[in-house]
Amino acid sequence: MSRVLALVVALGAVGCVRGLPYTVVAEEQVPAPPLPTQAEWVEASALWRRLREGAPRRPYVERIRLRVKDPRTGKLVQVRGAVAVHPGKAARMLLVGPGGTTAVDLWVTPERWRVSIPAAQIERRGGRDLDDALGLPIGFARWWLLAPVEGELIFAQSSGVGGKGKKLWFRTSANGVVTIDAPGEFLVATRRAPDGRRDSVIWPSASPSPSAPLEASYHDLTLGLTVDVAIEAVMPDEPDPAAFVDPDAPGAP
Repeated sequence: MSRVLALVVALGAVGCVRGLPYTVVAEEQVPAPPLPTQAEWVEASALWRRLREGAPRRPYVERIRLRVKDPRTGKLVQVRGAVAVHPGKAARMLLVGPGGTTAVDLWVTPERWRVSIPAAQIERRGGRDLDDALGLPIGFARWWLLAPVEGELIFAQSSGVGGKGKKLWFRTSANGVVTIDAPGEFLVATRRAPDGRRDSVIWPSASPSPSAPLEASYHDLTLGLTVDVAIEAVMPDEPDPAAFVDPDAPGAP
């Protein structure tokens, strides 16, 4: 069971190349003054526009490989699978373990979600409220897979050596406050959710769009867990629209 639970925490994870010169830390919701200068705000607003323009807009499918280390036992869990994403609307992730058996089946939209873990005989579903999520990272999946840089820019600071990078704070409608540190060659996004959960993505690109090959890691700052992720391929064709149908709907594949 511990191996399954460690895997569950990895749902929707995407992130960073090992060895990047960055340490993930928990962010405060909004920093204290001084406020950004006019020049800093103009530069930050331009970066914010570029990030939003660089986010995926068309549906896509990527093949992924996950390597999860259970922080309680030190055991490693490795699975492969695929995730289909319709930005802003829905995502479906299927992960398979040894022998090709389904390990995790995740479906999420801005309004609803469903998770099935056959080996543990777990099936949960819910709406915008995450009270029934049992700690599953549904909020994270909704944020990073569906709308990684959607929200209202609320604060900005210079960062990095010589202040060449930018750190942006933005507020989303359902995912709390997100901080993006953009030193140039990679992005670090840290989320503080309304329920107090904190997690982080380190993305080895200046654009939030997926690409391959790409090696990454997701950090659950609340549980102390790290997930190494490899995007092995981004498929050239858009997914079948049936991939985004509620799995429990009549006639769903």
